[in-house]
Amino acid sequence: MISRLFRTMVLAAAAAFSLQASAQGVTNDEILLGQTTSLTGPLAELGMEASAGAKAYFDYVNAQGGIHGRKIKLIALDDGYNPQKAVMNVKQLVEKDQVLALFGVLGTPANVAIMPLIQQVGIPNFGLASGSNLVRQPFNRLVFHTLPSYSDELAKIVEHLTVRGITKIGVVYQDNPFGKEGLIALEQITAAHNLKLAGTASIDNTGSDAAKAVDSLIKVAPQAIVMITAGKASFDFIKTYNERAVGMQFFALSVMASQSAIKALGKDGVGVVVSQTSPFPFSATSRIVQEYQQVMKKMGVKNWSFASMGGFITAKVMVDGLRHAGRNLTRERLVESLETMGKLDYDGFTINYTKNSHLGHRYVELTVISKDGRFLR
Repeated sequence: MISRLFRTMVLAAAAAFSLQASAQGVTNDEILLGQTTSLTGPLAELGMEASAGAKAYFDYVNAQGGIHGRKIKLIALDDGYNPQKAVMNVKQLVEKDQVLALFGVLGTPANVAIMPLIQQVGIPNFGLASGSNLVRQPFNRLVFHTLPSYSDELAKIVEHLTVRGITKIGVVYQDNPFGKEGLIALEQITAAHNLKLAGTASIDNTGSDAAKAVDSLIKVAPQAIVMITAGKASFDFIKTYNERAVGMQFFALSVMASQSAIKALGKDGVGVVVSQTSPFPFSATSRIVQEYQQVMKKMGVKNWSFASMGGFITAKVMVDGLRHAGRNLTRERLVESLETMGKLDYDGFTINYTKNSHLGHRYVELTVISKDGRFLR
């Protein structure tokens, strides 16, 4: 009787765990991850390529048997870089698809908009593609970064400028939270180098006031212009500036790191310096890039890019976290696993989460757009 009762209790407990795990995106043979990203809209190329890089690595892992006998499935929904649509997508991923965690959500607006829902549901938001401090401060136990911050990118740019002896720096910033936050960070970084910005100009998201921004900066005759802008605002500013003056050196953030940006700029893009937050994907000079190229080839992905390299690394960190979590996988167990798995070192690209820090790697390098439309080191 006792033995029968004990077996019944064990079976009931196992069933309860199975139900709980299933409700959190884990079945006997599958792990569900959810993504809202830009598959259309102004950042479509970045969104599609990052998602492709992640999916290639997940497919590669699945082909090797998966994680503890489970295959990873990434459900990617398009939000068109619209934060309201991103919220709707996350609700669907949580309520209908019942994913274990969010993965690779693109953009500061989307990540800020979904934050209350993340807290309400208690779902991890892993590898979000935003360099903003708005999603880094204050510390959030459910949010895990893999990329550097925009402040890290700006610090690299200022370091480069000071080494070259350039001290008269202008800045154009987008008239939104992304641009204003970046301006504050840039002012702090230049002040640490005993420098003061020569001039600042804001620009609308649509780029409609590009001429006004250009006129404002031409008056102060900067030696270089740092651009805290994205999309059309960046293209219109550079083209308008080049119509009024020649020879300016423009420095842009990683949101400009796409072939669509190069195409949109045309001849005006030649010489523009763009910061990158992923290893150079076209030259196998490190083991992580060699692995990326091998996996992409094996999975039949022909288009290599910084964005897909970033998605690949983000997926690799997630896989390591899932492996460390073990077979009894839940959202809470995933968070604990990421916080305790220790330092990951991918040939110099290091991630080391703790209970008090979920920041990503700090790697940033500068590239320049060539005459033939490529990013060169």
